[in-house]
Amino acid sequence: MSELLLNQFEQDRALVALRYKNLNIRKLFGKSVFIAGGGELAFSLVSSLRMVNLKKQAGIAVFLLVEDNESYDRRFDYIDSSDFSIVKYSSLNAVNKCGDILIETGFLLSDRVEGVDVFKNHINRANNIISAVNALKIKETVLVSDASIYGTLGKDFVISEKEKTHSAFNSDSLKAMLIQSVENLYFSASHMYDFSIKAVRSGKIISANSSSDFVRNMLESAVHGKSLNVKNRSPKVSYISVNDLISAVLFVLCNGENNQVYNACSDTSTVNSAEFSLTLSDSFDECEVNITSAGDSTDGCAIDCTRLKKLGWLSMVNYKDALLISGHEVMDDDSIFMFSDSYDGKLNDIQQILLGFLLEVDRICKKHNIKYFLGGGSLLGAVRHKGFIPWDDDADVMMLRKDYDRFLSVLPSELPNYLFAQTQKNEKDSHFPFTKLRINDTLLSTEFTSRFPNIHNGIFLDVLAQDYTSNSAFLRKIHMKATASSRWLVLDKWRGTSVNANSRFSSLCANILRKIFPLGFLQKVQNKLISLHKNMKNPKYLFDSMGRNVSRGAFPAEWLDEAIWVDFENAKLPIPKEYDKYLKYLYGDYMEMIPVSERHVSHDIKQIDLGEYAGYVCKDSFAKLEK
Repeated sequence: MSELLLNQFEQDRALVALRYKNLNIRKLFGKSVFIAGGGELAFSLVSSLRMVNLKKQAGIAVFLLVEDNESYDRRFDYIDSSDFSIVKYSSLNAVNKCGDILIETGFLLSDRVEGVDVFKNHINRANNIISAVNALKIKETVLVSDASIYGTLGKDFVISEKEKTHSAFNSDSLKAMLIQSVENLYFSASHMYDFSIKAVRSGKIISANSSSDFVRNMLESAVHGKSLNVKNRSPKVSYISVNDLISAVLFVLCNGENNQVYNACSDTSTVNSAEFSLTLSDSFDECEVNITSAGDSTDGCAIDCTRLKKLGWLSMVNYKDALLISGHEVMDDDSIFMFSDSYDGKLNDIQQILLGFLLEVDRICKKHNIKYFLGGGSLLGAVRHKGFIPWDDDADVMMLRKDYDRFLSVLPSELPNYLFAQTQKNEKDSHFPFTKLRINDTLLSTEFTSRFPNIHNGIFLDVLAQDYTSNSAFLRKIHMKATASSRWLVLDKWRGTSVNANSRFSSLCANILRKIFPLGFLQKVQNKLISLHKNMKNPKYLFDSMGRNVSRGAFPAEWLDEAIWVDFENAKLPIPKEYDKYLKYLYGDYMEMIPVSERHVSHDIKQIDLGEYAGYVCKDSFAKLEK
């Protein structure tokens, strides 16, 4: 990400092209792609294609096409890369190869188009772009226009691409007529100059730099604590997050049919102006809403995007999340964004409780000279954030097998009476391969564990072993494959689902075994495989036998030879001295955070009750988890 010099919101949009497995992005490899328009969408598309180059070595040549006197986003001027150039009309002859693709984003217009001169200017722009398409011998074009092309619809009418508008056009419909004229010009020119064309008709864009005056003004007012004055009766309009629009354009380009039109809007995003403002008010505490007959509203209409979804496209950012993200981008305060409404507002309490858990494990391990490390997301948080990942909702510690077994042996005498060690031995309905420490008289059940009311479902911390595996590469591969297979058999047997392996034959064999053998037997096989090499001499390799990274393969045992102590919230806790190598093994580029739009907590919580630990604060002086 740092190579592209993008902030966290720009990074989120740049990664869109890589998130869809069914997007035929390879179609663009080695092609020359010209993007016209110069605004937010154009910058995001340029960033997305450059990210594809960075991650996939795709060799896409990306150009921004601008008229000689055209204003454009100044961020383009700071891109210094061999895969990107700004090309002006006057220098088209300097382009050393013909173009392959053009994406036109310049007709995402403001809410109102007023005056004949504005109309003429846009028509002239369309003709100039079409001339450039001809000069560059471009064969494919995508025109991004506005769903306002349909004009004003009847109440509760949601329009599809082939349907005709039911309203008469007049002086108030200049924008709709302009977009119709532009589309007609492009489709006519495609026959004249022999290039294919596809059109994306976008809902109102939710973005800090939206083309919609209404959206921008609402975001600015909400963020800065001003009142939102909106009209009490306004037609429903479809909105789309800028992330979804980027993916929609790429899906139409790579997967769409030629000479077709596609509507694009986010899921559950068709609302009237009052509903829009109330959602915004819920996201920003200082924002107040006044709904009156003289309030503001936006133009546009309600659309569906069934045709787009048939290409395999799915909305990834709903409009509520998009409003929250865009508002924080408007703030421009450099803070790390996260969704804060998870866990009924109790995420901070849970992280404080987990810190108390970690200090209790630390106390026990220090007392008995047991070596342990922070693991998984807790380790990543320690290195990257000096504490919890802001949106993380659990904690993990890991130990070598011998230390894990010693830890379990001392728990009965060391564990406070308000904590419970959940293992396969002391709870017959629990089949986790690792140990969960839980707090009595609390409740934190996930969608999965809530199906088993007889097991302890209190707030938890996971304790995992790292086990030895064979020094032989061939035997090591067999061992880990067998262990992973047994893990899936136990899990699917426990949750009552079929095994879905890498092949139909493997799935068939696994499901036969799942049906034949009882869960207790499969669990014994799993446990035997996990610790198969625990007594071997001179082991050189470990693997994450109990965690979710069993399929990542083995790693050198020397990575967990030594611990160092680092800052974690208000404590000092141990991580592997070779944490850099270990984190790269787990996560690759571990300093690269997940995209903004995905920063929700990781567990799907069904029930939560913190009991007396609501509002708990873990202080430096406390080693135990006490209220």
